[in-house]
Formats: sequence, C-alpha cells, structure tokens
Amino acid sequence: MSRFRQGIYTIILLLTCFVASPFIYKQIWKNSTAKASKTTIKMPVATTQPATSATPADPNAATQPTSEGETAAAEVQNGTVPSPAQTIFVPSGPEYFDDALFIGDSRTVGIRDYGTLKNADYFCNVGLSAYQIDNTTENGKTVWAFLNEKKYAKIYVMLGINEVGNDIELTVSAYRKIIDGIKEVQPDAIIYIQANLHVTSAYENNIINNDRINMLNSRLSEMADNSKVFYLDANCIFDDEYGALPSESSSDGVHFLAKYYSIWCDWLCQNTVVKGGAPAPAATAAQQPEDTAKTEEKPSETEPATTKLPQNEEFSNM
Repeated sequence: MSRFRQGIYTIILLLTCFVASPFIYKQIWKNSTAKASKTTIKMPVATTQPATSATPADPNAATQPTSEGETAAAEVQNGTVPSPAQTIFVPSGPEYFDDALFIGDSRTVGIRDYGTLKNADYFCNVGLSAYQIDNTTENGKTVWAFLNEKKYAKIYVMLGINEVGNDIELTVSAYRKIIDGIKEVQPDAIIYIQANLHVTSAYENNIINNDRINMLNSRLSEMADNSKVFYLDANCIFDDEYGALPSESSSDGVHFLAKYYSIWCDWLCQNTVVKGGAPAPAATAAQQPEDTAKTEEKPSETEPATTKLPQNEEFSNM
C-alpha cells in the first residue's frame, strides 16, 4: 500500500509540473524582458550625464573670482552656482584705497599704523564706540567733518568690540544710525561693514566672548544690501579650529601683532567691489585717485565751512 501511495503522489507531482510549467516559463520570460527594458532606459542617462555636468553654465565663469578666492567655475563644478543676488568680490591693488576712509576703533588704528594701505584716510581712535562717535574728534575734527571735507569712493566701518558686552540691539541701533548718516553725507560711496574680529579663547569672559561677537556680527551683516553696503568678515582667514583668534597672533588676546595687519590688508585688497560689476584696468585704477584729487581741490575752496550733519532726529550721542 505504501508503494502504491508513493506512485500516486509521483503521478500527481508530474501532472502538476506539466500543467504549471507554461505559466512558470511565461513569468520568467516577462521578468527577463522587463529587466532588459530597464537597462535600456538607464544606459543613455549614465553616458550623457558627465558631459552635461562638464559644460559650464557661463562661459565667463572660469575667470570670475569669488569672495573666497575661488572661481565661479569651481562652484559650478561643485554644484553650487551663485545666485544673482550674491556679491562677487574682485581683487584690486593698493591704489583702490587711495580714495577710501576707514572708520574704527583700536583695530583700525592697527591697520593705519602697521598695515600697507598708507594712502587711505583714517578716522580711528582707541576705544571708539558707536555710542560716542559724534563726540569723538581726530585731529580736532569729528567724523562728520571728515566726511564733509572730501568725497570718498569707499568707506570702511568697523566698530563694536568695545560695545559687545552691552545690549546688542542697542548697539545695532546706534550702528545703523552711523551707516544711514554716511549714506546721506556720502551718497555715492561704497560702504563696507567689517565684521568684528574674534578674541583668543584665553581672553574670553562673560562680557566679551566670541559667541557674543558672532551675534553682533550677524546683526550687522543684515545691514548689507549688496548694492551700496557690503559686509566683509576677515575671521575666515585668522580663526583657529575653535573659531577664535589664534593665541600666537596676539599679545593681549584682542589686537594683532604688527605683522598680521599686512595680511589683513592683503585680504581686503582681494575682496573689493567695483561699481559696474567689473574691476577697472590697472592703468585707470592707478590714475583715478589723482584725477579725483584734482577735481576735489577746487570745490573744497568754495564750499561753505559749515558741516552737513545727517538728518536723524537723534544720532549716536550715548
């Protein structure tokens, strides 16, 4: 009986395989066809994509420097194409600063005394703050007297390290009044807001520390419209791995040693904005300060002695 049952089961199994085999082969054929179809679709994408990514979006991008000293072509290669609103900074020679004014505290004093931009004008003072700038004089003149006596093409402002321990919004409000006043007195000037440089980790305390400096810098950067007012942050070239001023670059934790100011000046030369969106030819750039000086001598003789002050209801007299 056992053998009989085995024979029955064998016959049933063979019949099942015979009936089911056409369906099994049909399904295998369909799967094989679908796989071949998918492979055919993918192959053209794999072969054409590298050619697409290698094609530059802009023929001029290969020679267009960016604020980080890289080229726009490199950004395209990395898949990060600058937006139209992004500022493209270009390198310029030291002559770019011949018609510039630097306004700032003791760190700007360091640029004046130890830097390489000797033909620029400076209104700077140790301890200068946004609160008291109206009442501070340099060589007997206020900052507004400086701004009324000469037409500047570029104005650099760096204030805040002396105010960073105070209420940040109060500091930003005082700073904004200064920027608005400069716009009014010097409507044609390019204005650069320089970020406050960090301090060393050893110098940080509850009042002055890099977190508060970053908070203040972030609020100051919001004043830049990338049309007339631009924001520059040189911390990127000085910071150590902790985002602080390297201890070897400073003797007091706040100010650079003399040799570092030339590095700062070189960085400023590499990050400039020229009206019209392109750097001027070297010869034109070199001649421009002379021509400007000639055209400014005569008007200064005939201008009234009164100083034009910004029309703010209250300025930064704090």
